[in-house]
Amino acid sequence: MVLAGGELTAAVVPVDFASAPEIRDHAWARLGEGRAPSTVALLSALPRDAHGTVDRGELLRILAEDDPPTSTYAAPRTALEVEVAEVLAEVLGLPRVGLDDDFLELGGDSLRAIEVVNLLEQRAGLAVALEELFDSATVRALVLNASTPAPADTSDGAASDKTTGAADGAAGDTTAGAAQDAAGGPARGAEA
Repeated sequence: MVLAGGELTAAVVPVDFASAPEIRDHAWARLGEGRAPSTVALLSALPRDAHGTVDRGELLRILAEDDPPTSTYAAPRTALEVEVAEVLAEVLGLPRVGLDDDFLELGGDSLRAIEVVNLLEQRAGLAVALEELFDSATVRALVLNASTPAPADTSDGAASDKTTGAADGAAGDTTAGAAQDAAGGPARGAEA
């Protein structure tokens, strides 16, 4: 059914338990992006008219007014959101995961969460604690709440250049390797 916004919406009465994102992703995998609904609404029953057929006018009213549980696919926008979504989709065995799809609603569990945390660190450089994944279970929340690992600590902030023997970006005497000679005094050309 096409609603006022022009997006294709599916009104579904699930026989077995299924979440709106699961149904939406299943339809997308089977029908393709151009033919699958962008929104799925879960209903307890489809409205019927006196003849027993689906009352489309009443269905439109229900979808517009009653706010049933829905899932609308929102595509990741940034490279980091795309990477996080791809990791979640891979671990969950889904064709795609949207910005607001919930890891737990899509079938995520503690074992899969460990795999997600490891892959996010390896591929995207995101440091995500297991608790964060369960608390921030969508791509959008993970990207907002996760932190990138800190760069390697140089203790005093001075960067050492191992190829030239220089410290703090200053050129040093690579043949002497030190500012003092073997006798303990200043090397030639070095300031005291």
